Amino acid sequence: MSDFNFRYCASFLVEAATALKIGTGETGLNIDELAATDANGLPVIPGTAICGVLRHTFEAKMAKEFFGYQAGKNGKGSRLIFSGARFVGKKGKVIDGLCPVDYSDLFYSKFKKMAIRDHCRINHRAVADIDQHGKFDSQVVFKGCRFVFDVELIGNEMDDCFWKTLLSTLNSELFRIGGGTRKGFGELKVVSMEEQTYSLEVEEELQAYLDKSSKLTIPIGENVPELEPENFFLYELKLLPDDFFIFSSGYGDMDVDSIGKKESFIEWNNGKPSFSSEKIIVPATSVKGVISHRTAFHYNRLAGNYANRVDTPEDYINEKNLAVKALFGFAKDSDRGEDHGQRGKVLFSDCFMENTEEKIFNHVAVDRFTGGALDGALFDEKVVHGKNEITLKIVVENEAFNGDPKIKEAFELALKDITTGMLPLGGSTMRGHGCFNGKLIKNGEEI
Repeated sequence: MSDFNFRYCASFLVEAATALKIGTGETGLNIDELAATDANGLPVIPGTAICGVLRHTFEAKMAKEFFGYQAGKNGKGSRLIFSGARFVGKKGKVIDGLCPVDYSDLFYSKFKKMAIRDHCRINHRAVADIDQHGKFDSQVVFKGCRFVFDVELIGNEMDDCFWKTLLSTLNSELFRIGGGTRKGFGELKVVSMEEQTYSLEVEEELQAYLDKSSKLTIPIGENVPELEPENFFLYELKLLPDDFFIFSSGYGDMDVDSIGKKESFIEWNNGKPSFSSEKIIVPATSVKGVISHRTAFHYNRLAGNYANRVDTPEDYINEKNLAVKALFGFAKDSDRGEDHGQRGKVLFSDCFMENTEEKIFNHVAVDRFTGGALDGALFDEKVVHGKNEITLKIVVENEAFNGDPKIKEAFELALKDITTGMLPLGGSTMRGHGCFNGKLIKNGEEI
């Protein structure tokens, strides 16, 4: 009998708590990044995407032991088997394999043209970073989509500890998948999980394992209680708008030149999905950039890094700022002596707003010489006012604050600036939009 005489199996039903950016690496006619779909044209999460994210959460030695490795002529196969995550359809059933999909149906018709997110990289002057190709867009999977996938570990009874850690990682608040995980994408919520362990030395369990179907629609075991997530700092910004705000979609409608970003998402009721009406969205990408720049400002202030006291001010902004590097990560740059990069340790989530009202503002650009209107300079925008409180969730990995205590202080001061209206969010902030007031909650307590 092999040393690996146990089979640990688990099946997950997960829901996209935010939009998912599972890319194919391909571009469309008018989209920079296309989302991955299966043979039916429905969203899918490849097993490689799940496996890759999990591998990076374990230290190198353990990753090699369980996920395998290749080093020249030496190597070792993986002991873990991941299925792709298949889409849960309109009837609450997994669509596994090639199936006819009625795209004339109101629910499935939404997937013929999935949501598009526009992005704009900003520099330290808070304007578009044209040197770094700041404008791009990507296709995303709707918030609320559900998927089912299986995980299997080939091992022995000594691997039980690793298996529990693996399941806990999948159920953690820090687990994100796909691209843009530090920009509000990729948050998964475990709806249910089933687990079963088979000992191949026991005849009944061996037969049960051999009879186990590979179809994702068939349960494999019993429900497992929710696992405790890893430790982290959870910040919540509970905000009310002072007046109007706009998170622009980058285009207009039949009435105005600029409208706020709206998106529908899937809601589940008694195991059946339906799309919500389009709601105003507060994109995490917009919030992240603003907080990053304000954190750099506060850190420089606390550290005494003033423009008139340093020889090269550009070394204290963006990714070169120590607080920004520790919290938001940095890219590999051999010119700066950095042979490897670091991903961000701050995770943001999108937020949808209920009970909003819209108002049209008309604008005209004025000729500074004549004081009259410039030709063709008339434009208008549709801004939003919300009556309900919104909650922006921000998760920070524990190790992000290790070392310099000024990093944590600068980050929290940036968040407090939002709650006092000192740091507006969204567009047209120089015209008075985007001011909020509220409170900052850290791990359940107001600070």
